[in-house]
Amino acid sequence: MTKPPREPATEENFEEELYLRANPDVARHVANGGDAWDHFIRHGRREGRHQWLPEALGWVGTRAERKYRRFADVLDASHGAGGSFRFLRGEGSFPVAYGGLSHTLAEYDAESANPGLGDFVEEVRRHPDRRYLDVGCGLRSRRFDNCLYLDVYPSASADLVIEPACRYPIADASLDGIGCFAVLEHVTEPWVAAAEFRRMLKPGGVVFIDYPFLVPVHGYPSHYYNATRAGLTRLFDDGFETIRLGTFDNQTPDHAISWQLAGIMEAITSPELREEMRAMSVGALLAEQPGGPFWGRVMAALPDEARQHYAAGNTLIAWKL
Repeated sequence: MTKPPREPATEENFEEELYLRANPDVARHVANGGDAWDHFIRHGRREGRHQWLPEALGWVGTRAERKYRRFADVLDASHGAGGSFRFLRGEGSFPVAYGGLSHTLAEYDAESANPGLGDFVEEVRRHPDRRYLDVGCGLRSRRFDNCLYLDVYPSASADLVIEPACRYPIADASLDGIGCFAVLEHVTEPWVAAAEFRRMLKPGGVVFIDYPFLVPVHGYPSHYYNATRAGLTRLFDDGFETIRLGTFDNQTPDHAISWQLAGIMEAITSPELREEMRAMSVGALLAEQPGGPFWGRVMAALPDEARQHYAAGNTLIAWKL
C-alpha cells in the first residue's frame, strides 16, 4: 500500500489535521484530551515528525488560497468605513487589504507577538468547523485556518489589513467567536467596536476581550482608553450575557507594578538617582510620600514623555468654540 505523501512538520506549515493523520499516536493523545500543537512544540519538532501533504486529503491550492475560499463570503465591504478589497499577493488569496492606507510596523513601539489568549485559542482549536476573528492580531506564534486574523498594519499573521477604524468589512452574523486582546485601548471608539462585534457574531457567538487597566501609555501607535472591570462590562452590556469576568494571569497587579517601576527607573535622567532608587527596599519606597522631597527629585529627573506615560491622571482645561 502506497503511503500518502508527507513533509517535515514545521512551525510555519503545521496543520493539525495533517499532523494527526501522519502521527496516529498523537491522534490518540489528542482524543484523550491532549493538544497536537503542544506535542509538536515539546516533542515533534525535536523528533523530526512529519505531516501529510495537503494533496493527500484532496486539498486544492495553497494554504492562503484555501483559507480565502473559506472566508470569502464573510468579507463584506459595505460594512466597513468605506473602501474596497485588494489582493496583496495574488487573486483569490490572503492577505487582503481594505480601505485606505494602514499603519506600518515602523509606527509602533514594538510588534505585539504572542499566541493569543489561551481560552480563545482553545475555543478555536476545539471547533475546526466554526469561523472566528482575531482583531488586532499582531504577530501570532500560532495561527488557525478557521480564524481570520485582522490588523491595521501588514503583519506576517494578518489575513485582512484594514485602515484604522472601528467598523469592520465583515458580514452580519457571520462569525462564531471574536477575540480582541489588549487592543481596545488603542482604538478611537471602543464602544463602536463593541457594537460591531455584536453585529458580526452569530446568535450565541462568544467574544473574548482582554482589556488593560493600570498600565502606562503605550503606543500601537496611539493609546486612548484604559478600562476598569465595570467599564469593560459596560461596553458589552447591550446584547451580551457575561460568562466570565476577572483578572486573568496575564493582567495581574504584579505586571502593573513591574511595568510602572521599571519604566520610571529607566526614564530617570540621573544615573545616581536611578541607582539610589534601585537600591531602596519596597518598604522604603512606600514610606516616601507622593509630592515629598524624594519623589520631587524623581519627578524633576523625568522627561515630560515619561511623566505622561506613567501619570496617575491628566487634566484638561478648554475653551468652548
